[in-house]
Amino acid sequence: MSNTKIHYLKSLVSCFLALVLSSCGGGGGNTSNPVPPEPVTPPQPSVGVTKFPDLDWDVEDPEVANVMSVGVNEALDYAFRDNKNTQGVVIVRHGVIIGERYSDDKSQYSSATSWSTGKSFASALIGIALDKGYINSIDESAETYLPEWVGTGKTEITIRSILEMRSGLSAGPGGDANIYSGGINGDQLAFALARTSESPPRSQNWSYSNADSMLLAGILEESTGQNVLDFADKELFSKIGMQADWWTDERGHAMTYCCIDSTTRDFARFGLLFARNGKWNDEQLISESWIDVSTRVPSNTNNQGYALQWWVNQSAGYFFAAGLHTNNIYVFPELDLVVVRNSTYTKVGTSSIRTGGNYHFTVAPLSWSHSSFLEPIVEAITD
Repeated sequence: MSNTKIHYLKSLVSCFLALVLSSCGGGGGNTSNPVPPEPVTPPQPSVGVTKFPDLDWDVEDPEVANVMSVGVNEALDYAFRDNKNTQGVVIVRHGVIIGERYSDDKSQYSSATSWSTGKSFASALIGIALDKGYINSIDESAETYLPEWVGTGKTEITIRSILEMRSGLSAGPGGDANIYSGGINGDQLAFALARTSESPPRSQNWSYSNADSMLLAGILEESTGQNVLDFADKELFSKIGMQADWWTDERGHAMTYCCIDSTTRDFARFGLLFARNGKWNDEQLISESWIDVSTRVPSNTNNQGYALQWWVNQSAGYFFAAGLHTNNIYVFPELDLVVVRNSTYTKVGTSSIRTGGNYHFTVAPLSWSHSSFLEPIVEAITD
């Protein structure tokens, strides 16, 4: 029996005894009225899956969202152990923050960076462009939206094969990581476009490729007639209340394989959008069909759990956007749970145009275990 119910019954018993004593007492009896029981305050209802943040987040005790505090604290303690180099962690359940911590010199207002988590944002924009008819199908030739490829023999490379990182294209001059160093005369999109075909698309096994993801910038620019940041601001960031700065190369192309600067809280907004199947309040920003296909691992590859620019841990019930040095957004749709972890970040330089003097500096954790971080939270959920 709950404490509330016990308190209520005790009050009734006290009232009954008072009435008996007043009628059975000696002499002329006591006609005074008994003291009424104290009013019972009903338990407050828990938040639910219809809750979204407004301009700011609601911050609640974990128990309000049916999560035991001990699990949340264990996860936060793990993330902020010595040598983990964590800048910020935000844990969201049922649309409210139930856990949050920052390093001593940072706060909820501090910028973090995405690194390759930006790939998942670019994938979401492809889905929006598809929903709105800017793109006909991800199974059509990417050449349709990459005019530089016309006549180069790359007609068979589809948008899907690029999203899957199975384009069959080479790594590019100096290797795939060389794209961040400047591309071709400061044009990272040109670097991605100029690669030669090594095998038919989707015929060979998966190979992680920043340059494949950079092609999404060209596809989005050509299909929407807008630069990527403008399109993202209009169709995504402004809708979910996210402030974001997407870095570009020297030619103005958004670096769609990485490099979105935002706060840890705002990265959690993006995670919540995917936890809620693309819906924000009453608006379907991304179709449920795109949420499904982009977070589902294609069959018959060695892709190590890679979907369309998202990583998937199907056995543990979550998918995640993963960035260098564990800048990650974990999404548990069935639990309505989002967890964000960012590494320490210093923006070097004076602008967000990637040149020799403007770059990102983050510090990796000495070691990191997804399960050691996430399991205490999941196991603390009581509903």
